[in-house]
Amino acid sequence: MKTLITALVFLFSTTAFAQSAYEKGMQQGLTLWKSDKSTEAAAQFERVSQVEKENWIPVYYQALVLTTSAFATNDMEEKATLISSAQHLLENSAQENNSEWLTLKAMNLIADLTTDPMTKAKTLSPTIMALYEKAIQLDPTNPRAAMGIAEFQMGSKKYFNQDISKECEAVKKALNLFEVQKSTIPFAPTWGKERAEQIIQNCGK
Repeated sequence: MKTLITALVFLFSTTAFAQSAYEKGMQQGLTLWKSDKSTEAAAQFERVSQVEKENWIPVYYQALVLTTSAFATNDMEEKATLISSAQHLLENSAQENNSEWLTLKAMNLIADLTTDPMTKAKTLSPTIMALYEKAIQLDPTNPRAAMGIAEFQMGSKKYFNQDISKECEAVKKALNLFEVQKSTIPFAPTWGKERAEQIIQNCGK
């Protein structure tokens, strides 16, 4: 996670005088996140979103910070609060045809599933798969969606001691998508390459 945040901050670093108020606000949020100040980062992205009401990017990052923080904590009460807060953001925005948004919704549900796998897997797993599948349908070049669905299926197969070679190959294909991903949208999601590399490395063990 630290690598992801560092890469994000490096990617968007520009000289202060060249930045707009939006860029400065986003950069500040990413810098806070890099400094392990997730609460402050989420609050900063929320402030930006209140100004950029028609822009999905600040809310996306706010929900991303909350969701990744949920994976990182072992405090179940804190985890539930983070998941719920991100879910509220993700459910209350008209982004149902946004591949990145649906991928993040799937991640958030996975975080929820991990709080009680035995009870929640049966109900949440189909929804998670459907979100990833729609995200890929909307944008077949989205590496985060391709990696996400493969990693989710990999986790399920590992639980039942099943072969994961197919999923490992899928992550390798996702890594190729990371290599060629392009976007003209400022601060559009680019994260995930390091995670894909880590998964592939673990596949070889």
